[in-house]
Amino acid sequence: MVVLWGICFMDKQLKIGLYFMASAVLLMPLAIFFKNDSENYAVIILLFTMVLELIGLIFVILSILKKRKSNVKNHD
Repeated sequence: MVVLWGICFMDKQLKIGLYFMASAVLLMPLAIFFKNDSENYAVIILLFTMVLELIGLIFVILSILKKRKSNVKNHD
């Protein structure tokens, strides 16, 4: 309940970033599952999850920079 309450107060970029990162973490077991069947599928899924993590990280960093920039403006 506390986690859901905290998500309500996050800005849009931070939510998008966290959703991308969570989806990458949820897809990671598929790579382990496909490792025995086909190495190519496992590598493709791993690359896809790394791209999702990178996109999520970019959104989170942009959100932090945006918040820091607004705090500097409010402080002056």
